[in-house]
Amino acid sequence: MKKYIILLVATIILGFVTGNKASGQCEVCQQPNLCYVLTFDLPDCPSIQAVICYTCAVTHLQAYFQIYLRNVCLGMEDEAYNYARNWVLNNYAMLCGSTPCEVESAKLTFTRPICGRVEYVNGRINIYKGNWDCYKQCIEEWEWCWCNCVPGQCWDDKCPNPHVHWAPISFTIEGNGNCKPLPYPPSQDCTLINWRECGQEE
Repeated sequence: MKKYIILLVATIILGFVTGNKASGQCEVCQQPNLCYVLTFDLPDCPSIQAVICYTCAVTHLQAYFQIYLRNVCLGMEDEAYNYARNWVLNNYAMLCGSTPCEVESAKLTFTRPICGRVEYVNGRINIYKGNWDCYKQCIEEWEWCWCNCVPGQCWDDKCPNPHVHWAPISFTIEGNGNCKPLPYPPSQDCTLINWRECGQEE
């Protein structure tokens, strides 16, 4: 009995430590946003982290996502963002619920900083949105729906595979932040992030 009590206490302590770690990673997400931490590898650039702050509408027909990137290799900003955003598009049903294509499409909104704060740490960078005079973001809107079908028997041409369909709707710029393309490294409190222009996909 004593052994089980010790094991239970150890499990509770381990869970508390793990929860604190996740909570620390999610501090950038302001309530009532939810948070999902995704760790992934790119060629020659392992252990990138995306902190995904998001809000789901009750009907599953709208959702809002802000992705913060950490531990990104220099020059791989676009690849890291694309991977994280496409992961969300592939896993939206898990995060917020699904909407069958034959019923309606959901609208997913992603915000990506144009001006932002860049931290340079041990040869890698962390990217955060800018605030106040540095606030300028690209707003991406995507349509999304669940393809409720089997291969070769889809009801709609936009469902070539049996899982999900998504497509860009619009790209707009929000905010009047003013930032110059300051080089990083070193860290910069407000710089033009080194990735594609708003509206240029892939």
